[in-house]
Amino acid sequence: MSRVEQIAERLRNTAPARWLALRERNEQRIIVGLGLVTLVTVLWLGVWKPISDWRTVEHNRYSNAQATLDWMRANEARARERARASATQSQDRSLIPLITRAAEAQGLQLTRLQPEASGAVSVVLQGQPFNDVVRWLHQLEENNGIAVTRVAFDADARPGFVNAQVRLQ
Repeated sequence: MSRVEQIAERLRNTAPARWLALRERNEQRIIVGLGLVTLVTVLWLGVWKPISDWRTVEHNRYSNAQATLDWMRANEARARERARASATQSQDRSLIPLITRAAEAQGLQLTRLQPEASGAVSVVLQGQPFNDVVRWLHQLEENNGIAVTRVAFDADARPGFVNAQVRLQ
C-alpha cells in the first residue's frame, strides 16, 4: 500500500469519518460542502486577507516614501539656499555683538541697532563726539572686516558732536 492510501485509510477510520458515513448521501454532500466553505473561509481570513492587507499597507508606505523623496528632490535647491541664507543670517547676527563691543570700547552710546533683511545692520548714534565715531568706524573696518556701506552725519547743537546714521555690512 502506498503512503497516500495509508493516510486515506487512517482518515476513514477516524470518528468524524465514521459519523459522516452513517449519514444519508444528501446529508453527506451538505456536510462536505459546509466543511469546504468553512475551510475556504478560514484560509481566506487566516492567510489570504492578512497577506493582502499587509501588501496594501506596504504599498501605501512605499508610495508615501516615494512622494516624500520626490518632494525633497524637487525642493533640494531651495532648502540648500535657505540653509545658506540662515547661515549668513547667523553670521550677520554676529555683527551686532562686534558693533556694540567696539562702540563700548570707544565710549560711544548707540541709540538704535536694526538688522536688515540683506544682512546689513543700521546703527543710529545721537550726540556723540565726531572723532570717536570716525575712530569706531575705522576700527570696525580694519580689525573686524565690517564694511561701512553708508554714513550720514548731522551736526549736533554742541560743537564737535554729531548725530550719525551708519549702515554696516
